[in-house]
Amino acid sequence: MFKRYIALIRGINVGGNSIISMADLREVFEELGFLDVSTYIQSGNVLFSSESSNKVDLAGKIEERLASKMGRKVEVFVLSKEQLEAASEKNYFRPKNPDTQISHIVFLSEEPQRDRIETLKKMEGREYKFEVWKNVLYFTYSKEDAAGRRTIDFEKVLETRATARTWKVVDKLIELMG
Repeated sequence: MFKRYIALIRGINVGGNSIISMADLREVFEELGFLDVSTYIQSGNVLFSSESSNKVDLAGKIEERLASKMGRKVEVFVLSKEQLEAASEKNYFRPKNPDTQISHIVFLSEEPQRDRIETLKKMEGREYKFEVWKNVLYFTYSKEDAAGRRTIDFEKVLETRATARTWKVVDKLIELMG
């Protein structure tokens, strides 16, 4: 039986780095034997179906194939629709007014240690608010503060790998998964 997944590929087609066309990306997934492959926007969101239920194994196979195609390592997070839905439903910062507030959902490779979360929480300020639930980080800031906000290396602070999407993208991916 085939199961539907989303692969969130970190760091491709952002700021001119690791450029790969969506057609080439779909081809990589089809070469791996995945079915019903489609992409959403130009930032590494690939929907696909597989008989495998091992998401870690799936991510490893995708990372390996992409590394050979692109000539550099990329990180892949494979998630089920249920995982996306749970992350979206828990969103602490779903904007009441999307015209003035930006909200991100960051998928982490593992649940961060309590002391790392506390370190991140100490970094909150006028421009940032954070919450962590299991292996998901939520953060928000106002559009007014977007240009002047601090850059925070969430992976370094939380000591885990991560990939971020806006809440709107996550909700759209859930919709696309059917």
